[in-house]
Amino acid sequence: MGYSTTIAIAIIGLSIFICVDIFTASVLPSINSYDTSYQATVNRKIDALQTAINITQVTVTSYGLNYNHSINITNTGSITIDTSKCMLLINGINQQFTCSVSFLYPEKTAYFNISNIPGDGDKTVKIITENGIEDYFDYTI
Repeated sequence: MGYSTTIAIAIIGLSIFICVDIFTASVLPSINSYDTSYQATVNRKIDALQTAINITQVTVTSYGLNYNHSINITNTGSITIDTSKCMLLINGINQQFTCSVSFLYPEKTAYFNISNIPGDGDKTVKIITENGIEDYFDYTI
């Protein structure tokens, strides 16, 4: 029971140390990554809850056989909206637009302009912000 017990305990101890080292090297970075992604998800949800927009007016002017649209949008939430990351749809079709401002601050209004859209009749305009908040406005040309 002399050296063999001591050597066996040393081998078991060294094996446990190696297992703990492998575990901490592989699992702890994964836990840190999970925590980082969870915090990013929470922050996106908070931003979505604090974002609100309202389409206040759509003005349409004739441009030959097509129409130009000027859409007034007010930020009624507490988050600043990056207008370049917004999507603007007319009757479900994504439209290229220009905006009067780069960032739409809370309680401010921006003017989104879309040029040369064909067709008349009933229209629905929809704006979607970068965090998924949207608003609709129905009008007739």
